[in-house]
Amino acid sequence: MTLFASRNLGYTLLFVLLSQLLSAQNKPELNLSEFDLQQLHMVTYQHTFSKHYISWSVQYREFKKRSKEFRIPITLSFGKTNMNKDFLENKNIKDVDTYSFGMGFDGYEYLGSGFYFNLGIGVSPGLETVDHITEGKSTKFLIGGNINTGLLYVPFPDFGLVIGGKIIGNLSNSSVLDRSLGFAIEAGINF
Repeated sequence: MTLFASRNLGYTLLFVLLSQLLSAQNKPELNLSEFDLQQLHMVTYQHTFSKHYISWSVQYREFKKRSKEFRIPITLSFGKTNMNKDFLENKNIKDVDTYSFGMGFDGYEYLGSGFYFNLGIGVSPGLETVDHITEGKSTKFLIGGNINTGLLYVPFPDFGLVIGGKIIGNLSNSSVLDRSLGFAIEAGINF
């Protein structure tokens, strides 16, 4: 490349840069909050402990990470509840099988350093099969609701472990246990 050609290329680049700078001055400031933040997808296993039962569920959630606003994503779950034998014997029941599908809204607020505050509400339709000691088995459609609050820790924002703990309150049309309060721990992955 000759000296003349390289000088022309330099002038052309300088002209392009100056014109871009001048046009940027006429535009309003960029608002970083308008940019779409990356989504955080989570699959977790949750184990809940209560006075009269132990339950497990597998959950899927998705929300925007590190948002300064309170985010309310949809949560989907599937779970099973196992009642304590002593509690069942007092009610003249041999066994209870409860399976439920959960849907709800779990709100998250980013607190910093990978911690999120959680506040949620949901509904849980399912089936409850009760095996009475004297009357035999009966099955009914189960509908319930729950509220929860807790903390979630996501140490690696792009991919990795998720751990958390929460307090959960449940109400349902169960013939065995229609309301309860429990503590849950959960672990899973985010991607």
